[in-house]
Amino acid sequence: MATWSLSPQYKKSAVEKMFFYKDGKMISVEQGFRWATFKVESNERPLTDEELKNEDGYELGCIDNDECWEMWDMIDGCWCDIQSENDKTTEEDLDEFERAWEEDSYSGVEELGWSNDDTEYYYVGPLELTNENTGEVFKGEPDDVPVTAEAVSEFIDNHVNLIENMSDEEWEDFGKEEKVYTDWYPVSVDPVREGTYQILETELEVSWPFESNVKAGVWNGKKWDNKKVVKWRGLAENPEE
Repeated sequence: MATWSLSPQYKKSAVEKMFFYKDGKMISVEQGFRWATFKVESNERPLTDEELKNEDGYELGCIDNDECWEMWDMIDGCWCDIQSENDKTTEEDLDEFERAWEEDSYSGVEELGWSNDDTEYYYVGPLELTNENTGEVFKGEPDDVPVTAEAVSEFIDNHVNLIENMSDEEWEDFGKEEKVYTDWYPVSVDPVREGTYQILETELEVSWPFESNVKAGVWNGKKWDNKKVVKWRGLAENPEE
């Protein structure tokens, strides 16, 4: 059987939702993660192109052959939401639970008698599916979305007042940019210094008038905090000089 891995295409799209029970009361702890990977064994491709678009959210349960997705990693928790899940749970219960969770997470709430009996995992947004045996990659959203004439026309229609009211000087400088950054380097070339850089997750940069795909990434001297970095660039001049 082939091994398939599944990850969200965009960060902060992986969710773990835990349910805690005590004396008929129920509280949920929902945590978001920047990146995650789940794996499953299957002779058949587990998700179609349409399913990879994931417009309604995808719960990581079992697939058609009764094999279940197994967590490989969930990296860098970035938010947490604690809520009451039934009428028996009082505000006092919730406040006490939140304080214990903040102080000592699982151990803290277990000392209060709460038991984590159920946990759900799900992804939101487009997904990336990889056949680890063949290296084939399937994506819910293409990396490079072509800019069409219709999109340019729509932008102009929506910003006609801005364009018409530009001065001659503003129009002459329109689209020009000072050389404040270096050229783009491939991810195979490591930065010399630790710090925050501009990164791309695709080969091509998309810029104004369309939404930029340039993001921030941190290089710690050994690796990037974003595993999807394809290219990076830094400041053209030392800001301390």
